[in-house]
Amino acid sequence: MIKSPYTLLAPPLLLLVAMPEILPQETLVFDPHIFGQQARSGFQHILPEGLDHMAFILGLFFLSRTLTTLLLQTTLFTLAHSLMLGVVILVGLEVPSRWVEISVGLSIALLGLEGLYPTKLERWRPLMIFLFGGIHGLAFAHSLVQAENIRQSPLSALFGFNLGVELGQLALIAILVVIFSPWWQKTWYRHRISLPALSLISLSGLHWAWERW
Repeated sequence: MIKSPYTLLAPPLLLLVAMPEILPQETLVFDPHIFGQQARSGFQHILPEGLDHMAFILGLFFLSRTLTTLLLQTTLFTLAHSLMLGVVILVGLEVPSRWVEISVGLSIALLGLEGLYPTKLERWRPLMIFLFGGIHGLAFAHSLVQAENIRQSPLSALFGFNLGVELGQLALIAILVVIFSPWWQKTWYRHRISLPALSLISLSGLHWAWERW
């Protein structure tokens, strides 16, 4: 029997470590110019363009009342979408973009609902966040593969875009922490701030899923 949901994260991590040994050498060429271009693109994909991805980060934020929990959950999300982004770009995995975008909306809705109605499934929240991060990684990849310079240096584009995404996420989290963290330990925080925010996030996810159907 699995003692912890974190055990299930081992195979993807091993794949990530082994990937440099699997890929052709020409794929590993690094281009600083492409890296910089895609870093800017990745940041813009979060701030200000990525409303759905911002909504997921907001969901993680309002599920948390300590910085440690927030950083742990955000790290799992980051690890998952970074891994999936690499698999799509470097291995060539293809998934219809329509279903990816619908799944992104549903992942946001389910994250919000899980926060509104915590159950025994809360123990499996890390795995849920990891799986949803993989879905968002597919959406990130769909944006990256449209870049004209992706074939010139896939590694540079991948790491640059991913760095930009992470910087965008961290900037958003920093803003949220400054605004809301002073109220985290207040007794009224969950009912007056967290629950209404999670409700709006869940409804937004359902709206995006329906709109993209």
